[in-house]
Amino acid sequence: MPLFSLSFWKYMNVYSVKVLCGCVLGAGADAYGNATRVRREPHPHHRPLTDEEDAAAAWKRGHWREMQAIMRSEGARGVAECCPSVLEMVAPKGGRTPSGLFVELYEDGENIQQLYELSCAPDIVGRPCRFVDARLYNQSRCVQKYSYSYALVRKPAATEIPQHRARREGQGFSVPGAGGWSMDYVRVRSGCECQITPPKRKTPHKKRERHRQKKKNRRLEEEDET
Repeated sequence: MPLFSLSFWKYMNVYSVKVLCGCVLGAGADAYGNATRVRREPHPHHRPLTDEEDAAAAWKRGHWREMQAIMRSEGARGVAECCPSVLEMVAPKGGRTPSGLFVELYEDGENIQQLYELSCAPDIVGRPCRFVDARLYNQSRCVQKYSYSYALVRKPAATEIPQHRARREGQGFSVPGAGGWSMDYVRVRSGCECQITPPKRKTPHKKRERHRQKKKNRRLEEEDET
């Protein structure tokens, strides 16, 4: 047989083996890909949600979308507060000192005293805080906070102040001949704060009682089985 013919048949045999291997590998890859796309059965511990759990999950999704919308609308101002507040300038007729005594604020015609107050926004006090974790949402509350501002005030006559309060009341900063007016602190609103109330812990006595009741129930069940 000529040398050319031998070389040709050797080449054809090697080529056939390569093509056959490629087909086998390709078929294996397709089979593996199809196997990975097979829909697996759900895990045994993946139980369906109860109606209560499903409602809670739906509330969380709706609450999250609501908070995101608030972030987008209020974020343009720089911050979004957990408990929204409003800065106001007020001109009260009177106020409370740190000891609780009601005093009159100075006013003379057009000359009135104005104080800055940072109040909770309308319908915010007592409501749950925004942006808190869903697990703490029902334990959160927006609370009005207070501070004290210096103002020109006049205290009631000494005969109008109860003795126990007159002893606690400070002198303030008074000027002789000022008609009873003096500088003192009065309470003003100073912010809206988010407060979290921790859940009440069960007392050891209740834990022992519950454990004792469980043991009793277990013993009764064993007696019924026998």
